[in-house]
Amino acid sequence: MSCADSIANMLADAHFSCYFSKVSPSALDCPEPIVVLDGEFKRDSRMAEEERGSVSVTVLVVREVSADAEDVATSAERAVSRADWEPYADAGTYRIVGMDTTAPVFKERDSSGRFVWSFEVACTVVRAL
Repeated sequence: MSCADSIANMLADAHFSCYFSKVSPSALDCPEPIVVLDGEFKRDSRMAEEERGSVSVTVLVVREVSADAEDVATSAERAVSRADWEPYADAGTYRIVGMDTTAPVFKERDSSGRFVWSFEVACTVVRAL
């Protein structure tokens, strides 16, 4: 389990029934995925038994139509920012103690010509030592 898994579970529980992945799948395998990617842990402080820091999770919404990608990304970001994150706090080696989101932005057109919109979820985490 990871922070990305926690965010994906949160989105699934918010009724985003799209395919979730940790890698961007081929358009042949899944034409319109939501891809959830973990960033690296950045330590802010260290104490005797734990360290605190953050993990940035990137959420990519891939759609054939730009307006659809924007709408789904906006809805997904709102779902994450308004959700009670505590049921999703167990993220394996980390425990999520807070989260914040950025506004969705257009990222690119992928190699298949699909539109990709993204937003970031900044997870404040604690890791036991």
